[in-house]
Amino acid sequence: MIVDARALPQDSTIAADIAIIGAGAAGITIARSFLDGAVKVALIESGGLDFDAATQDLYDGDIVGHDYFPPTVTRLRYFGGSTNHWDGLCRPLDPSDFARRPDVPDSGWPFDAAHLDPYYRRAQSICQLGPYDYEAAFWRDGDVGPLPISGGVRSAVFQNSPPTRFASVYGDELRGASNITVYLNANLLELDTVAPCREVTGLALACLDGKRLRAKAMLYVLACGGIENPRLLLNSDRVATRGLGNDNDLVGRYFMDHPKIWKGSEVLFATERPDLEFYDYHTVRGTRIQGVFVPVTEVMLKEGLANFAICLDHASLADVSASAAALRTLKRNFGHGETAGDVLRHLARAIGDVDSLVGAVYDKATGSLRRFFSTRYWCDCPPQRDSRITLSDRRDALGQRRVRIDWRLPADFARNFQRAHALLAEALGSAGLARLHVNTAEDVGDPIASVENSHHHMGTTRMHVDPRHGVVDADCRVHGIANLFIAGSSVFPTYGQANPTLTIVALALRLADHLREALA
Repeated sequence: MIVDARALPQDSTIAADIAIIGAGAAGITIARSFLDGAVKVALIESGGLDFDAATQDLYDGDIVGHDYFPPTVTRLRYFGGSTNHWDGLCRPLDPSDFARRPDVPDSGWPFDAAHLDPYYRRAQSICQLGPYDYEAAFWRDGDVGPLPISGGVRSAVFQNSPPTRFASVYGDELRGASNITVYLNANLLELDTVAPCREVTGLALACLDGKRLRAKAMLYVLACGGIENPRLLLNSDRVATRGLGNDNDLVGRYFMDHPKIWKGSEVLFATERPDLEFYDYHTVRGTRIQGVFVPVTEVMLKEGLANFAICLDHASLADVSASAAALRTLKRNFGHGETAGDVLRHLARAIGDVDSLVGAVYDKATGSLRRFFSTRYWCDCPPQRDSRITLSDRRDALGQRRVRIDWRLPADFARNFQRAHALLAEALGSAGLARLHVNTAEDVGDPIASVENSHHHMGTTRMHVDPRHGVVDADCRVHGIANLFIAGSSVFPTYGQANPTLTIVALALRLADHLREALA
């Protein structure tokens, strides 16, 4: 059943066995795990069935660290959550992403990749993907396959979900379920507790129209994403003055995202029509995939590199034009605090190399075939305690303190970028396939200065068996609180180079199994 909370009487109490806050990929997956059973589930969603500007504004926050897209841009706050604008790329984390690395402080999960493997297999169908196989050789299709390279990089694949819009695909199931009620337009204000805060006693909820509600359950699950999960815990400070689950000052810390660099280098292939279909989006036996280059694990560990992925994009002369690079910088940074001086500098650079820009436009207009491609790079970053989500003094329409996002890149980020491209250059060059040129500030611009985030919010309620090092335990239960659990990528201790959604769904399935056992 789906209910608009605004239609409920003032001060109504929602009763359930499990209350899940957030109806995105994680929340919907957990709720569906209890379809038509005896367990009564309340799935509580801030938004409605469609986008609403006033509800979306509740996400607004301050950016105080590395330049970052505001959360009003990176997330969607209505039924289905951010799967409503998800592009669908999927890949499980690599086994090395779960392992503790001696050279990476605070790395490692409480379990290995094999433990999560059966949940990945179940998540595969929920995300409407193909066979659970991500080895490049499996996806060879006739003459279309990975390049014959060796050395420090190898080919791997991402699968592409349609993408699955969870509300559209699974909404009818939830609407017709006898034991699940989706409550729309209901915002969590506070997780209620009494000292010494060993369990959650209820939820204080509010609608934007002023209505106040409550919810009571046996078990509670926060499934609101890597920014909102810590925000809700930190705002629940009426009894726990530092915020709920924050006895060790860890809530909001270790905020992570995948830094991404577009057009970091150009690759010139030896043949006029290089056989690179494998590295473009294409369909194999009914599944849409894309090939990428990733590090060979042994090389990555030996050299102390971050896990990374590099894909190839079709390039044009504009990619080697300083003029076009300046215009791209202007477009990317527009609205991100550019000063008048910054704008003038980029415009001057664009005008100064206008000849190459004209050539690029001609090249595109005539459709000339080229042998060169640009690279797109993204990577893992080691956990950093001071990269974090905190609360600002500004308040939203419900009186809740807004977030401050302080995203930090590691000191060796540039080294990892350079070495990753060197490994790819060595592999392509040794095979006689191509030559690679990394862009610099002297030609089309410093790629390190154009780092973007990937809208993947992770790590702010990290998982660890020791409460001194994590907010939740290996079962995703908040340390010290008997009935509060957290779902989503905020529990990731480390995160590799894979997009997080498939892992979010796998962990949600695992958590649902644990909740079932806890109720039994």
